[in-house]
Amino acid sequence: MTVEIPATMRAAVYHPGSLNPVTEHHFPVPQPGHGQVLLKIAACGACHSDVLLLTEALIDDRTYILGHEISGYPVKFGDGVVGIEEGQLYVVHVIVPCAKSINGLPPIEESDGIGRDGGYAEYIVVDQRQLVPAPQGLAPEVAALAGDSLITAFNAVHNVAGLRPGTKKRVLIYGVGGLGHQALQIAKSYGATVFAVDYKKAARELAVELGAERALSLSEITSETTAGTFTVDIVIDFVVNEQSFSLAKAATRGNAQDFSAPASKIVLVGVSADSLPLNSAEMIEFNTQVLPTCYGSIDDLRSSLQLLADGVVKPVVHTAPLEKVDEAINALRASAVLGRRVIVPGLRE
Repeated sequence: MTVEIPATMRAAVYHPGSLNPVTEHHFPVPQPGHGQVLLKIAACGACHSDVLLLTEALIDDRTYILGHEISGYPVKFGDGVVGIEEGQLYVVHVIVPCAKSINGLPPIEESDGIGRDGGYAEYIVVDQRQLVPAPQGLAPEVAALAGDSLITAFNAVHNVAGLRPGTKKRVLIYGVGGLGHQALQIAKSYGATVFAVDYKKAARELAVELGAERALSLSEITSETTAGTFTVDIVIDFVVNEQSFSLAKAATRGNAQDFSAPASKIVLVGVSADSLPLNSAEMIEFNTQVLPTCYGSIDDLRSSLQLLADGVVKPVVHTAPLEKVDEAINALRASAVLGRRVIVPGLRE
């Protein structure tokens, strides 16, 4: 089947110094080269990483299309592409194969939507090796989450925190947002006793609906950790600022009362420019491991898609058209999104 592909498209473009991406209506549609595929974008999740980029917490003088949580359908193939099927929904593993550091930036800053043209657009060119087929029946706006928020949550819970089915660990999810509400469901499905903390009442209510034993406010967790009445084995922090890190340390200190107990873990997932209060003495004496995590492997993407297909993770998704990308990003800035906001280029206002 021949699909008519326009010469230009709508795209939300990052320009250094701009508070929001600039919507362009005549951005050139890219052409696939050797081993590459042109996708018609079906959905792209809005992420706090976009907010971080737009605040220039990372210095980047490049101009490119934002958006890095992408699902879409192949519409054109470069030479050498094999095994990619038209009509099949794919999710993009946004780490470009063989990405390297440029101008002192880490390799992840050379990814689709972070340094390279991403998914807040109608089309994108990707390497065929980045594509993983979505299981039949998954809606594009749900499948897209496996490409960033869910793969990151899965990596944090499964690989870095090291949880497995049958665990008896007590786990605190700090921040019940786009990633945190999915991580909560994974940890719960493994058998963990899961707690949550969020300053927003609606997020705490969602956490309880999804199976959290308790959902604490900031004042509650502060008073209970100060009194020594609340302790967990693992904190997975989806906020990562000075306050969250201090409370994570307080929530894990109770485990140090038994010298033979396994080390507590604080898993850092949220991205911020905050300096964290940390010294080696307290980490050693309270037997606490601080473990950063970033994204996940292409096998983690496959596992994430299976979690969605099996109904283990049921994300809360709100869709918006491409023209509303500024509103989506501003809502993230204001912490006004419950669940995940997903941009769907095919939607019209």
